[in-house]
Amino acid sequence: MDYRMEELIPIVADLAKQYAGCDSTSITYENAQELMQGVIFCLDEYWNSEPNHLCKRDISVMEQYQTGAQLVLEKVKNVLNIFNEMSAYFDDYNVICLHDTVQKGIPEFLKWYDAKFFPQNTILTLDYPILENIQCKYGVDAVYVFMRSVQTEQKFLSLFDRNYVISILKQMVPEYEHMIENIASIVLMNTIGHIALGKSLRGFGFQEEEYQKLSDIFSLNSLAETEGLLKKMVYRVLQEMGASDSQIYDYLCKDVKNIAVRIEYAVKYHTLDKIFILS
Repeated sequence: MDYRMEELIPIVADLAKQYAGCDSTSITYENAQELMQGVIFCLDEYWNSEPNHLCKRDISVMEQYQTGAQLVLEKVKNVLNIFNEMSAYFDDYNVICLHDTVQKGIPEFLKWYDAKFFPQNTILTLDYPILENIQCKYGVDAVYVFMRSVQTEQKFLSLFDRNYVISILKQMVPEYEHMIENIASIVLMNTIGHIALGKSLRGFGFQEEEYQKLSDIFSLNSLAETEGLLKKMVYRVLQEMGASDSQIYDYLCKDVKNIAVRIEYAVKYHTLDKIFILS
C-alpha cells in the first residue's frame, strides 16, 4: 500500500511525543526514521492480515495503523503461546543451534521486543534454519513464522523414536550437535529413501546394493517429475506414521525442491549414501 506522507506524519509525531516524553524535538533523526518504519510495519500488518476481511478501505490511515498495531500485539501473544505449549514436548535432539535459538532466543525476544515503537525489529538472528522462507519478514512476523515452523517440525519428529532421529543425525554429521542444518529435512530425506524402496520406516539404514535401486528410481525423472514423486512420498511417510495433519504435509513439501536437487546431484555423482544413510 502507498501512503501520502501527510497521512503518516501525525501518527509518527504522536509516537515521537510518547517515546521522548512529550518532547518530540529531542528524538534523533534516526529514531524518527525508525518510528516511521514501525508505523509502516503496522500498516502492512493490517493489510496483510488473515483473514483478509479485516481490510476496510474506507477507514482512515490512523484506524488502519491502530488495528495493525493491535494485530502485532496479538501475534506476540501467539509467539508466547506457541513457546509455552511447545515447552511440554520440545526436543532439541542435542543440537545446540536449535536449543539456543528457541530456548534462549525466544525468551529474550519476548523480553525486549518493542511492539509499540519499533515493531519492525526482529532482535534475534534466528540462526536455526527452518523450511519456510522468512528472509523478507521482520519483527514479530519473522519470529511467529519461525516458531510455527519449529512447532510443526517438532510434531513431525515426534513421530519417530528419539534414538532413531539422533542416530540419523550422528551418521550424517559425527559432531552433529554443532551443525546448523534443519533436522526435519535430514530425517525426511532418509524416510523418503525407505518409501522409494518399499522398506519399513521402523527400520534403519540402507545396504550398498540398494543405492543402485534408488539411482534407478530417480535417474530417469526430470527435476519437476522428481518433485512430484517426492510429494507423493512425503504423503506416504506421514500416512505410514499415522499422521494426517495437513499442516505437517504442507510444511514438509516446502523442502521438496531442495531434496529433489540434492537427489539429482547425488545420482549424478554417485553420492546417494550422503543423503540416504548407510546402515
